[in-house]
Amino acid sequence: MSDSNIILESWSPVCDIQAFVEESEKCYYFYLWIHPGSEKAYIKSCWICNAAAAPEKIDTEAMKEGLAPAMPKQYISHADGGIRLNPEDLSIVWFEEGDAAALFERERLLCVIPGWSGYKDFNGYSRYAVGMAPYAWELTDAEEVLLKRAEKSREFWDYFEGEYWEDIQQAHIQALEAFFGNYEKYFAIDGETFPPKALVTGEKEGICYGITAGVSLIPMPQVEQYYNEEASDFRRIEIGFAASAAQQDICMKMYSFISAISALPWNEISFLGHGHTIPCDGIEGFSAVWLLNSRLIPEIAAPDYVDFMGDKINQLWVVPLKQEEYETVRELGVDEVLKRMGEDVKRIYIFDGQGKFGRL
Repeated sequence: MSDSNIILESWSPVCDIQAFVEESEKCYYFYLWIHPGSEKAYIKSCWICNAAAAPEKIDTEAMKEGLAPAMPKQYISHADGGIRLNPEDLSIVWFEEGDAAALFERERLLCVIPGWSGYKDFNGYSRYAVGMAPYAWELTDAEEVLLKRAEKSREFWDYFEGEYWEDIQQAHIQALEAFFGNYEKYFAIDGETFPPKALVTGEKEGICYGITAGVSLIPMPQVEQYYNEEASDFRRIEIGFAASAAQQDICMKMYSFISAISALPWNEISFLGHGHTIPCDGIEGFSAVWLLNSRLIPEIAAPDYVDFMGDKINQLWVVPLKQEEYETVRELGVDEVLKRMGEDVKRIYIFDGQGKFGRL
């Protein structure tokens, strides 16, 4: 056997991540290679099992040579002499967000690298690890929850094998037309790649709207680390821009901007949420945009979406900020700025060519 051999690999359906299982003379590892081949590439790794006799202590020499270390004897639950995995029995299931994956041996959960791996020396979970081992944590206590999640994820990806887009498309158009009347234009913004998504425009009472449709199909990565049990309330979004009809030229520029950032969560393995700011020089005199979640600001209007797969859909309005406003937001935070605006907050999401609050 060569020093190491990749026996299974898979690509995330939505993120720039390659998952693979590596076999060596000493052990097996499960890896997630994020942004492979790029300057921002990094790897998450999780020990699966040993393939040979377990060492008594951590093999620091192997690590110095860049080799995957076997798990010390005290941290393994399988036979001391190691075990062998049959590549034909292995399969990888991607979690719904596309940034985490589970490894199965037939129907048995073997190893998981969740989205929160990499924090505080946590690599992932392995069936054969004991306790909080150096290269993997014991799977036992988390197995029930992770198995349900993996099975749900399998069903989630199977859903996209069917004829789903027409129904999703119509549901979004109905929600948008209930908000601003008959839509005017429909732009496909997915570049003919999965997942499908569009930007739909309309006008009502002198206000022009451009709102995405379909971005919420895939839940965003990393939301769970911030919202914990409430993650399902915030991990799906649609993005919109509203402006007075006099700002038509600006609208088209911002629709292009929205289309571009609609893929940002999965491209950057991150998420977009309430209060986030993004640099934007598309409007003269403005230096950034502010994302505001209409669900968290009852005073502002937004489409009323039906929940998707049990999750709420959040409307994020893109609000252009002048430099002084951007500095105010950074200084005071979203809640304090909105509080100080008082009644003016009702129209904060509608761009009229002017700043909204300056220095408060």
